[in-house]
Amino acid sequence: MANGYKVGKYYMAPKLVIAIAAVIMVVIGVCAGVASARKTKAGQAAKLTGCTFDTTVFEDVSDAQCLNEKMIVFTDSQGKKGIMTLDGVITQEANQDAVYTVSDAWRSVKYVCEGPLSEYRLLIDPETAIVTNRQYHGVTEPEKTAYWSVAGNHLAWYDKLGYAGEAGKYECNLEEGLYPVQSAPEDGGKYGFINENLGLEIALLYDGAGEFSEGLAPVRRKGSWGYINEKGVTAIDFLFESISEAGAYGFSNGLAPAKQNGFCGIINRRGETVVAFEFEDILPGKDGKFVGKKGSAWGLITVNREIVEAESTSPVTEKQTRIPAQGNFKVVTSGSPLNLRSAPDTGSAILARIPNGTIISVAKTENGWANVTYNSVSGWVSTDFIRELETQPETAPSTDEMGAVG
Repeated sequence: MANGYKVGKYYMAPKLVIAIAAVIMVVIGVCAGVASARKTKAGQAAKLTGCTFDTTVFEDVSDAQCLNEKMIVFTDSQGKKGIMTLDGVITQEANQDAVYTVSDAWRSVKYVCEGPLSEYRLLIDPETAIVTNRQYHGVTEPEKTAYWSVAGNHLAWYDKLGYAGEAGKYECNLEEGLYPVQSAPEDGGKYGFINENLGLEIALLYDGAGEFSEGLAPVRRKGSWGYINEKGVTAIDFLFESISEAGAYGFSNGLAPAKQNGFCGIINRRGETVVAFEFEDILPGKDGKFVGKKGSAWGLITVNREIVEAESTSPVTEKQTRIPAQGNFKVVTSGSPLNLRSAPDTGSAILARIPNGTIISVAKTENGWANVTYNSVSGWVSTDFIRELETQPETAPSTDEMGAVG
């Protein structure tokens, strides 16, 4: 017998057989590894509570930031910038050196990019999120901006030298609605909201504020974010951390990203958790789709369709704030006096008008009214306009036609 193993009509040395077997095993291992990698990659489109999270759509995204309510700028592994819509549709590949915003006037923002396509800054269409061929040569910050002047009780222009005159309605050209405004630096820089006629509708009570969307606006108090409705009443408690440079995001289809204990999730307009707080970052979304980061990977969060449909049609509800039956309170309005009435009814006679900021003692409360005494006159005031001294004021509803509230 020949020395070796017989393969067909040939004999092979033992060492050669072992070598061939080793090669076969390596090939099998490589194939299995590729299959496993493909399986793992497919598995990254994971189903989570209330949503799915797919990282395969953004394999080369290393960072993403919100530009406005329609656009996101993303960065690839080479440091190049691209643009996508809020629902993750890429409109500009990552071939730009920089993408950013510039402000040429109060409440006026332009979106520009710099890159190899042009030696000048090019404008980005804010509606389509597409880079145009139009160049931008304007200023990068406005020459003057608007603050609320507490002393003048009006919206005023401020430049590098300070107060520069009262702002006129037609200079601002605001549409109907409420807009966040900050008091002048010398007045503490607090935030409130003005209407289209430049009147202060919601008092300067907050440390930060964002735009109204779907009936709610994010506001910050004592370092935490919550949401108020257009009456200035707290709709969602102050339970959230800053999630972005702006602080907090507005709602779209009844949903908004929020942050708690260092992690991001998605809430509805009742403040309920829709997507669990288990993401490192979530940007504003569209039609139930949000760009988010989990671990080190960016991906597309798709909220379950039944949730999106339910939240898109749900009404904005008003949080009922409990007022203690007795104690010392502070009158908090948008600046007007508070009506002291003869009975707990808006149709009852007005006995006196209590100035904003006055400290009053409440004897009892019933059905949204508080029984108080002011300048030896006893009567009733609406609990919507009083706040405990131990807590930061929450609301400042608008005045009536007589220049007073309640």
